[in-house]
Amino acid sequence: MFITSTLLIGLILFVYTLWRIIWPLPIRWWWKMLLCLPLGAGAFRYPLLYAVYGGRFFRPDCPMWVELLCSWLFISLIMLLGLLVVMELLLLPLRLLQRRWAFFRKLRHTLLALCAPVALLTAAWGMYQAFALPEVKEVSIHIPHLKQPVSMAMLTDLHADRYKQAEFFREVVNRTNALQADIVVITGDFEDGHLYDLAPALAPLRHLESRWGVYAVDGNHDYFSGHDAWQRYLSKLGIRFLNNEHVLPGPGHIVLAGVTDPAAVRDNCPPPDIGQALAGRPRDNTPTVLLAHQPRMAARAAAHGVQLQLSGHTHGGQTPGLRELVALFNDGLVQGLYHRQNLQIYVANGTSLWSGFPFRLFTPAEITHIHLLPENGK
Repeated sequence: MFITSTLLIGLILFVYTLWRIIWPLPIRWWWKMLLCLPLGAGAFRYPLLYAVYGGRFFRPDCPMWVELLCSWLFISLIMLLGLLVVMELLLLPLRLLQRRWAFFRKLRHTLLALCAPVALLTAAWGMYQAFALPEVKEVSIHIPHLKQPVSMAMLTDLHADRYKQAEFFREVVNRTNALQADIVVITGDFEDGHLYDLAPALAPLRHLESRWGVYAVDGNHDYFSGHDAWQRYLSKLGIRFLNNEHVLPGPGHIVLAGVTDPAAVRDNCPPPDIGQALAGRPRDNTPTVLLAHQPRMAARAAAHGVQLQLSGHTHGGQTPGLRELVALFNDGLVQGLYHRQNLQIYVANGTSLWSGFPFRLFTPAEITHIHLLPENGK
């Protein structure tokens, strides 16, 4: 489905840009043919690099500069398509006025000349933001029946790869430790590659510090490159995985539960089971916090009496426009704090993101410092 969708999107980008931008240019035909080369490299970024270099469809074995260049062209085309659609809609009233046709054509050509550089520059800035270090985001959440305040440092969507190595994660660890949180939680998508390539990149996670421990669950990407080997390695770094189970960290102010990701079935691993994760939890109104990589677990969490769910997966939608599309596939849960029945769900923007689409705009990466407060507390 993803491969078919990618090819279809590439075809739309190529045909529309050729039709509306390149073909009307007052230049010789062979210049237009030359312009089709970068257009094709951007529009068909994924299948082209896979065909030429091999590897995986979404992670080809090509030089970094080639992948980044094609990603920049691909993102620029998406931005350009959006700008062209908006422009055409705004100019539609003028187009209907045939008496102003000459003025319309001149205005349209002027706007077209502006759209391309705006798209290229915006794509470059968004890619820069995609690889930027995360900032700390303070979030306060009031929890019924919570006896004492609890502070949590939340990381999610680390996506270690060849672009983000040990230096990046060492700084993430330093910023997280500076929060002096009671608990550190990581809600999945640790890596995008094999253990033998990326183990050194995530080695700084062994230095994560908190009063009551470091806990985590897997994300869907963690089942693409040797799940069991990765989980054994990360466990040796001091990270406790909650695979459909729960713990009572520290003095037991909360029940901390975690579930596997729905993608687990592709690797013959147990699917998410909230009932199993909560089996045997205290029945004394101790609040339950659930770690679930994908926010669409919320309906099941609410049915099991969970008070708070912490999730990632969406990267906050990465940019306006895409955010609304991502929300459609995640039950409307894409960024920030939501309330569903008696359940609160916090969806983080991600500490990093997948480099297959390295773009952020008005959606900064975050290390989330969550303050759990009693319902009537401050």
